[in-house]
Amino acid sequence: MSVKLKRNLLLITLFFILVIITLVHYINTRTYYNSPTTYGSTAGNLYNGGLFCQQGDLVYFSNFEDDGALYRMDLNFNNVEKISDDKISYINADNHYIYYSRINYTKESGSSNLFSFYNRGVYRIDHDGSNLVLLYKDPSGLLALYGNHIYYQHYNTKTGTTFYPVGMDGANEENINDEPLLPASFYGGSLYYAGVTQDHAIHAMNVETKQDQIIYDGNCYMPIATKEGIYYISLEDNYALCRIDYDGSNKIVIVEEFCSTYNISPDGNTIYYQIDGGDNNRICKIELSTMDSETILDGNYKNIHVTSNYIFFRDFNETKNYAYQPVSGTLKTFHAPVMK
Repeated sequence: MSVKLKRNLLLITLFFILVIITLVHYINTRTYYNSPTTYGSTAGNLYNGGLFCQQGDLVYFSNFEDDGALYRMDLNFNNVEKISDDKISYINADNHYIYYSRINYTKESGSSNLFSFYNRGVYRIDHDGSNLVLLYKDPSGLLALYGNHIYYQHYNTKTGTTFYPVGMDGANEENINDEPLLPASFYGGSLYYAGVTQDHAIHAMNVETKQDQIIYDGNCYMPIATKEGIYYISLEDNYALCRIDYDGSNKIVIVEEFCSTYNISPDGNTIYYQIDGGDNNRICKIELSTMDSETILDGNYKNIHVTSNYIFFRDFNETKNYAYQPVSGTLKTFHAPVMK
């Protein structure tokens, strides 16, 4: 073989190696975008800490048994996998990525994650735990994926907690409100939220135009916009759980007792809620078609999360996690295995 032919073969080989490297880099760094109305999680789950998030037939969750690390499992608690050592909250997921708030500064032990360049912030990671992307490096609170943006509570020492969106690719971060809004409930192209400092009314903010209007001028908390109307906790009615129409009319009291938190089933037919403030504290459910209520468990509970198969919640002192199966009515403690 001539020297010239050898040189040409070497150049062709190097060319194909370069093409392969470029292709692999493109695949690993390409951002897959969503439809404009994609939800990363449900409003009820996010209000309750975002510790469980269903995406298709998988549930991503913060493993209480492993210091809050990111795991996933199928809908029947099988095929458990560890995704990241990060201690996480406010989990969101779409067809390609998981988004979360990192809270490693609260870990009981040091992280084994070599890429933990910050102990806090907003991150995006592939479903298999690869390709970690930093979206915001400082402390953040509640965050939600809607469309192709992450809406989150943005904190720094100069301005305190304010409200920002950032693109799912980390671009176009902007401050759109100086209040620490809770970006949980998106519906029909608008964010529905309760005012924090100026008022406690229910607002609707168009995510495209940023136009904001008051829907209901009351003392409200945790609004969840659904096709039936807007549910919320009414502070002016001793924390009763209520619902109004989208024009602010037709107020209906769903639960008259002191309700500290709640969540809504995926089909919108059942509300799960915690009654507090008295001698009969308990977690309950109410069927909206009949308004029949039922106690699930007596005591003090929080972090109510809903998936298509199970309702998860935690005791107030954070010693036990529970899983309730609505179809069978069975209740058990939830213990996920710890994986390396």
